[in-house]
Amino acid sequence: MIRTTIYPKISIFLIVIVAGWYGIKVAKWRTNEIINHDVVSYYAYLPAIFIYHDLSFEFISGLPENFEGRIWTHSAENGKQVLKMTMGNSLLWTPFFLAAHGYAHFSEYKADGYTLPYSIAIFIAGLFYLVIGLIFLNKTLKFYFSDLTIALVLILLVFATNLLHYAVVEPGMSHIYSFCLFSIYLFVTIKWSTNQSWSNSIKLGLLTGLIILVRPSNIIVVLVPLLWGVTGIKNFKEKLQILFKNRYRIICAAFVGLIVFSLQMIYWKSVTGDLLYYSYGDEGFFFLHPHIIDGLFSYRKGWLIYTPVMLFALFGFWYLRKQIPDSFVPVLVFLIVNIYLVFSWWCWWYGGSFGARILVESYAFLSLPLAAVIQKISKKRRIMRSIFIIIFGFLVWVNIFQMRQYRISLLHWDSMSKKAYWGIFLKGHFPDKYQEMLDTPDYEEAKMGR
Repeated sequence: MIRTTIYPKISIFLIVIVAGWYGIKVAKWRTNEIINHDVVSYYAYLPAIFIYHDLSFEFISGLPENFEGRIWTHSAENGKQVLKMTMGNSLLWTPFFLAAHGYAHFSEYKADGYTLPYSIAIFIAGLFYLVIGLIFLNKTLKFYFSDLTIALVLILLVFATNLLHYAVVEPGMSHIYSFCLFSIYLFVTIKWSTNQSWSNSIKLGLLTGLIILVRPSNIIVVLVPLLWGVTGIKNFKEKLQILFKNRYRIICAAFVGLIVFSLQMIYWKSVTGDLLYYSYGDEGFFFLHPHIIDGLFSYRKGWLIYTPVMLFALFGFWYLRKQIPDSFVPVLVFLIVNIYLVFSWWCWWYGGSFGARILVESYAFLSLPLAAVIQKISKKRRIMRSIFIIIFGFLVWVNIFQMRQYRISLLHWDSMSKKAYWGIFLKGHFPDKYQEMLDTPDYEEAKMGR
């Protein structure tokens, strides 16, 4: 009989095998589709530094015509070319890029940063950081939950959400890397809550800096360690005392985070002349007009429409409060603030994407309430457990099916409507008059907050 203590390890092993097979089967890297669209702005730091040795991107003018669309820059006020995205992804890709670059030099591929070896490198990086994230989630969940619960949570996070898609189909986007960092951050937060050592403080600072470097809006992640252990007014006062007692360690953590983010500031200073530079131009937030209902429930990109398994995570907050009281307030506050923040963005549906991609990283924190509700279900009668297993299995199947629909554009990347959603639900072919069912968003209107 298999010992239950190895169930999470078995689940991670199976996830790696299935996710790797799926990524190879889909094989976007074969046609160089991985380094495309927004990814080119995350990625361009690497060829600019290691191949063209020019972060001012003056070399663009000398590139051949087939490089068109491979590097996106815009002009700063001083006329110099600057990248839109921060360099966090590139930093995490560096060892994979260098391995691909070395291989390209000794193969028939051009060592220009954009041939097949470089796409494969990003695919491998996505799978690698998925595994690291799952390993740390396992470590964290082991503090509180049974091994069977952990195994099921890990499987659901990967196969019943869009996490799998952004790990191996579109691994060039930032979400799988933020998910990995969030998973490690949660583990270190728990460690810091019981031992506010210099070592744990430095780790928190390093992770905070990396998280912000990957996606600046994720700075709100600091709410989790700051609120961890708060269960009421009395605890809040005690927490403030702990934070004050450890103020020098917290300052050290902030300084370490700033050092990490200073890599971006140095780049901005060298190109634009400013240490802090807003690279998104006329794109911004509309905090007085957030699209929270749309972001959660719309057929265009509604989080709970395309990732319904997260309804269980939301319901799990009720049990989380009882099972892990220290985590209830920080995780709930983070979720509320994050939902408000990300759906205040002008393009609340985040362009072409599978589901609400902007919430993928938060699955690391939501693993706690999801595990809490699954642990509760595991104590129900066998018939009830069987019913929930069937429900979870169905949600996995629907998610995988919709991933295929998205790949063939049957599930449209930005123009889904209620009519289109139900017109293609669990179908593998385009219905009659499909284009008439779609609801194309007005990007220019959205930039004005409408």
